[in-house]
Formats: sequence, structure tokens, C-alpha cells
Amino acid sequence: MVTCEICGAVFKNTQGLAGHRRLRHAEQKLGFTLNRHQLYHRVLQRLVDKLAEQLAGAILEAQGQELLEGCLEELSRQGVDLGLSGKRQAGKAIIVAAGQPSRLLSVTADKPGCLLEVGDRTLLERAVDILRDCGISDIVVVRGYQRTRISYPHVRYYDNIHYENNGILKSLFYAESEIDDGFVFSYSDIVYGRAVLEKLLRDKADISLVVDTEWMSRYHQRYQHPMEEAELVVVEGNRITAIGKNIINPGEAYGEFIGLAKFTWRGAEILRANYIQVVSNYSGRSFHTAPSVEKAYFTDMVQELIDQGYVVNNIDIQGGWDEIDTPEDLERARRQAWLN
Repeated sequence: MVTCEICGAVFKNTQGLAGHRRLRHAEQKLGFTLNRHQLYHRVLQRLVDKLAEQLAGAILEAQGQELLEGCLEELSRQGVDLGLSGKRQAGKAIIVAAGQPSRLLSVTADKPGCLLEVGDRTLLERAVDILRDCGISDIVVVRGYQRTRISYPHVRYYDNIHYENNGILKSLFYAESEIDDGFVFSYSDIVYGRAVLEKLLRDKADISLVVDTEWMSRYHQRYQHPMEEAELVVVEGNRITAIGKNIINPGEAYGEFIGLAKFTWRGAEILRANYIQVVSNYSGRSFHTAPSVEKAYFTDMVQELIDQGYVVNNIDIQGGWDEIDTPEDLERARRQAWLN
């Protein structure tokens, strides 16, 4: 009989103890241990990964590499990852739709910005439809301004009643209980094509952000939204090294973060653990570009992860999306042929 020196659990042999320590205590260095719900999913995922590896091997042996790659590509389009990386794909999406868009007051006096219509659907309907088309049906929306107006079926909601005093990061963590597995994160004021989401879902990194490398072309004749407010990124060696508003010279920027990101289960754990640490360390003082953690942008938290040494991947696109921040943006998006 052997005993775990961390929690006192008793096992018949060292093999059982080793498995227990990997599953139960592997994440202690991040500042927390796994609860029962997380442990259940971790064990289940390990079994799924093992079966997936055996299945892939059998397909490869029987039918060849071409068939295997075709199967994996199709499953990837559906948001399912049976690759051999051992990293769990996003199984849910969290859309932050809490804020009141200050530049759209003329058209959002009685409804939140995510309910503005582009074509035959609202911004939120478009986001939900694309997510579901790509195999993500577990969708969470964080509401705030005019929250009772957002009531789509088969979507779960969290309410930020203090949205006027909070930034996007704080709004995201109103759904903290959902950050226990892989997920797609999205702003609610963007529209994008299915190909953009598919490309993001195919990436295997723990933390991935979609970056438009042709971002400057979007600001030609875009007069109501200053270029200085773009969330620009610097990339070195296929990883993002800097991100945020007003911290990067536009001429030195690699691209613009569009407001769409993905975290694997490991990435979600990294995000949550570091946010808990940030709240403790930055209480009562500024946090990156924000006057406080409560008013911070999502990109402030991403920069913190970068500063802590975590790898943040850039998923490059060239257009195929729009941000709806002004009446000018709304009219332009309604004229975009790719949205039809």
C-alpha cells in the first residue's frame, strides 16, 4: 500500500499512485487542483484520446494515409479533434455581449448592439449559426446592456449587471464556471465567414487568436473609428509578442486582433488560473492599458499571459470579417457580398 503525500489517498501500488498524481495534482503549480467534475472529464478525455489513437492507427493500417487525413479534416470541420496531439478542441463558445456601444447610441437606444441586423439576421444570430454549423452547439452569452432583449433559445446566459463599470475581461469572467474546458471566445460586435472559424478550430495551440494581416485596408474611408483604437499585434517567430490598443505603432503592427480566439482545456486552465492571480496582484491599481482589472480589455489579459511566458498563436486571415462599432461600420457591413 502506498499513500499520496499531497492528499493522503491510499493505493495498492505505485502505478495507481502515479496515475492519481498526474490526474489530481498535475495542475497544482497553477494554483489550484481539479474538482470532481474536472477530474471526471479529464479521465474521460484520456480514455477518448487513447481510443482515438488506436482508431487512427487501425484506419491508417487498413486504408492508408489519404483516408485518415480525409477523416480528420472532415471531423475538424465539425469542431471535433481526433488528432494525436492529446489536446482537447473547443467544445463550447462564450460570446461577450454586455457593453453598450457608445458610437452606436443612435441605433441601440432600445436594444444591445448584438441585435443589430446585417442582412436577414442579427449579429448574434450570425455568430450562433456559424458556431453550430462548425459543430459547436454549447453556446454561452454574457449579457449586460438591455439584457432582457437577448433571449435566443438553446443558449445559456450569464448577466453582468455592473456592465457600465466593467470591461470585456470582467464580463467574460461572469461566466467563469464555463471556463473549465476548451472554448471559443468571441466579441459580439463582429461578423465573420465560416472559413475564419474553421481555420481557428483547426489550430492545435493551447491559445490561438485570429489576426487580420490586411487590417489597414479596412481603415480606408473608415472615418468614425480611429485607427489608434485597433487592437494591434506584433508577431515574432509565429507567436504573438505584443497586443493591445495604443501600444503599437501602426506601421510596426503585424495585424489586428479581430475579437475571436480559442482555448483548449489546457489554455482555459491557464487563463482562469492567471486571472485569479491577476485579481489578487492588481487589486486597486492599473493593469496593462486599463486603470483597473475591472475595466480591462480581453487583450490586457492576453498580454499578461504573454508576459508570463505562455505561447499565444496567431491565426492569420486576410479580410473576411467586419467590426460593427459605428453607424458607418454597420452600413458598410450591410453592403458586403460575402455576408449574403
